[in-house]
Amino acid sequence: MLTILLLCGAAVIGFVTLRYFQRGPYLAAGRFNAPAPVRAAAKRLEYSAQPNVHAINCINSAELCVTAMAVAFAQMDDNTPMSEATLIASTQRHLQLSPEQASDMTTLGFWLVEQGQGPTPAFQRLTKRLKQLDHGPYFGKMMNVIGDVKATGTKGMASPRQADAMGALARIFRTA
Repeated sequence: MLTILLLCGAAVIGFVTLRYFQRGPYLAAGRFNAPAPVRAAAKRLEYSAQPNVHAINCINSAELCVTAMAVAFAQMDDNTPMSEATLIASTQRHLQLSPEQASDMTTLGFWLVEQGQGPTPAFQRLTKRLKQLDHGPYFGKMMNVIGDVKATGTKGMASPRQADAMGALARIFRTA
């Protein structure tokens, strides 16, 4: 009888340990592992990370995806540091967002690009996610925001990494 109880206890402990390790790297104690301003912005935007799912694949709004793409695109320009105020103004104007929403989306966009292991891979992953979410209507808005980012960059021209990203964008959306 004691042996059966010990085996049942070991099985329960093993199951609980297994479930603990299966929770995924993006979640911790019911919320995702991010700085406090990012968590606050995510809460206001109703963004929630899911266990064992990449942070970019958890995006549920095309506006957030477009903003994160603009952040990644701006980070690809090595010569000119991006003005966060310019990005917020552009997303606010083209996506018809309130200033608070645009600021929160930009804050969350920086974190999403960081989770995507840098601007280039994050841009490609975000492009695929936008295509899954949208199928077209936000493409023009996204191009307007990216155009504003590009205009504030190096002499208004795309850097080589940005040009490659635009090629990947055309390939994924099949516009070329």
